[in-house]
Amino acid sequence: MTESASVRPVRRIFDGRNDSDSPALVREEGGAPSGDALVDGAYDALGVTWDFFRTVYGRNAIDGRGGPVEAVLRGGEPGATWQGSRILLGDGAVPLDAVAAQYTLGVIRHTAELESYGQPGALAVSLGNVFGLLAEQYSLKQTAEDSDWLFGRGLLPSGEATGSLADPARFRQAAHMSAYDETVDEDGGVHVNAGIANRAFHLVAAELGGNAWERAGRIWYKGLMGYAARTTNFSAFRYATLGAARELEMPADVVATAWSAVGVDR
Repeated sequence: MTESASVRPVRRIFDGRNDSDSPALVREEGGAPSGDALVDGAYDALGVTWDFFRTVYGRNAIDGRGGPVEAVLRGGEPGATWQGSRILLGDGAVPLDAVAAQYTLGVIRHTAELESYGQPGALAVSLGNVFGLLAEQYSLKQTAEDSDWLFGRGLLPSGEATGSLADPARFRQAAHMSAYDETVDEDGGVHVNAGIANRAFHLVAAELGGNAWERAGRIWYKGLMGYAARTTNFSAFRYATLGAARELEMPADVVATAWSAVGVDR
């Protein structure tokens, strides 16, 4: 975790409605509300996410050095995606957890640089889901017991969630290694297989209880920061979180049991 003189986020919101290749800067740090609900909503969501990572994990912005946190609205991509150095947001309101998930992928880009294919890619997607939802829980002051563990509400026209950390199978994601999809499609099934790591995290969070960002979240964050590398797969991340739990003096047996429950036991 790198400290910087900056003690506030440096947010920049761009609008690609008229030119997606050269989007216009429509709000930056400290500027007055624009009056555009999408612009101001994105600005606020980035602020909450920055505060979450800074306050809970000591990370100063995506790059860890207080650098700018940028989002492009109405750039032609639906939902929320991470693109190199910015978060791309679609034409509709994007929920906090989805913004925070892409912020997390930016953090991964500056740290472990997990591959975007196969198990490392699925792990990256899962980490986005985990910390995206933790950011939402943090903003709502929800404990592990209070949360329904659903994420992505508002991304679909119906307003329904797109996934669940507690019950991945409900959203057609794998919840156990026995259901791991060896497909070559979708970058090796990164989204469907992310459910395995998602469920492992939820099992730890539910067992430890309380504020998940302070307990299970710290284990997962330390596992990412201290142990993960480009080719880290589920098995390697299991060892990473076990090591992190021991360093943090949290119950490693809970972590081991959770990973075993999803079929990752070595």
